[in-house]
Amino acid sequence: MGLAESLLTPSIEAQVALYAPYCGGRRVERALRRALELWPRGHVNGIRLLAGAPGHRFRLQWQVVEAPLLISACTLTLQVEPPRWFRFNLAAHQLMVWLMELHSEGDEAPDLSDRFWQWLLLEASVERGQADSSPLERNGDAEGH
Repeated sequence: MGLAESLLTPSIEAQVALYAPYCGGRRVERALRRALELWPRGHVNGIRLLAGAPGHRFRLQWQVVEAPLLISACTLTLQVEPPRWFRFNLAAHQLMVWLMELHSEGDEAPDLSDRFWQWLLLEASVERGQADSSPLERNGDAEGH
């Protein structure tokens, strides 16, 4: 990393101090540090486990932004047939909380929390129906899904 890059990229300690007030404070610092390590990649691959059925592989991509209150554009792609995607925008600190909640069992790919999936499938859809500018866009919406 060159000098110019290091001046533009805040240290993990600085990022922890920046995000901690929005993400649960210092008591969740270990999870916040793990999420901050993922942040610059702009994506995570995982699998949503289902009871009594094979899981669905997914890829969550986000726009890397510099501050917790900035809006990050996100796309979640479910790798099913046919592929399904959801596009949404939200404050970076909310996405950081969901990255902090990533969990996996053993060597399995990580899964996002139930809170994320509930928001995506229930709350974001309700918000979309009530707002002039939709916070959630899905492929297939034009067909009435």
